[in-house]
Amino acid sequence: MKKMKKFLCSLLACLLVILAVPVSAEAAVKAPVCPKTQVLQYYRACMNNTQQPIGGYGYIFIKNLAKNATITNVKSSNKNYTATRAKGLNAIDVVQTQKSIRNFKYDVKDGESTKLSFTVKQNGKSYRLSCKVIFKAHEPVFKTFKLGSKDLTSLTSGYWMLLYNKVPKKGKVKVQIQTTKNYKIDSITVTYRNGDKYTSKKIKNGAKVSLKNAMSLYVDYHTTVKPKYYRKPSSDYVGYFFGGYVESPLYESFSLVMM
Repeated sequence: MKKMKKFLCSLLACLLVILAVPVSAEAAVKAPVCPKTQVLQYYRACMNNTQQPIGGYGYIFIKNLAKNATITNVKSSNKNYTATRAKGLNAIDVVQTQKSIRNFKYDVKDGESTKLSFTVKQNGKSYRLSCKVIFKAHEPVFKTFKLGSKDLTSLTSGYWMLLYNKVPKKGKVKVQIQTTKNYKIDSITVTYRNGDKYTSKKIKNGAKVSLKNAMSLYVDYHTTVKPKYYRKPSSDYVGYFFGGYVESPLYESFSLVMM
């Protein structure tokens, strides 16, 4: 009986040692990690054939970032940019500093960069991370963007909003929109104005519609390419993209203003 007890104790001790190994390995993996380099694409608005100034922006997603983690001691090599913890995301939000926002003449340049370093505090520990951010003009989203005989494809490239009032207003025109390989259309909506009343109508791609009294056409879409370390937002995420709410950072929209 004593030998049996010794054997069972020895077996239990071995099991505890074996079980402790993956726990230690898992704990080591839990350290937060961010990309060494991150390219952030920015959109512009085009009004009256003029590009509107805009700053760089976007998210850097962090692997193993705890929900209650805090981001402190942010340093940026480019004085025009900083970063904050993004609510509802495993990411930091790269934004312009208040000083550069107040300077309406400031405009992001293609290829502009900054090196961000910051401290992640979570689970009683602190981790110093850094990431080089490079801002690039947004790649084309639409392979084809036609309203009847009007081909606006080249005009939409790199923009979230385009003011264009030369679309056909008589009869019905065929709406033909095709995205490039990394994007998919979710919906197309036309908004009409009749006096003081506004109505919105969702249409099918390829449908023929009247653009008489049309104020705008919205194309909601999402990218099929997820950023490195991307994780689905939590319930407290509130996404916003140039005038509208979105369910995640993967979703965006294009606005054609026809006034």
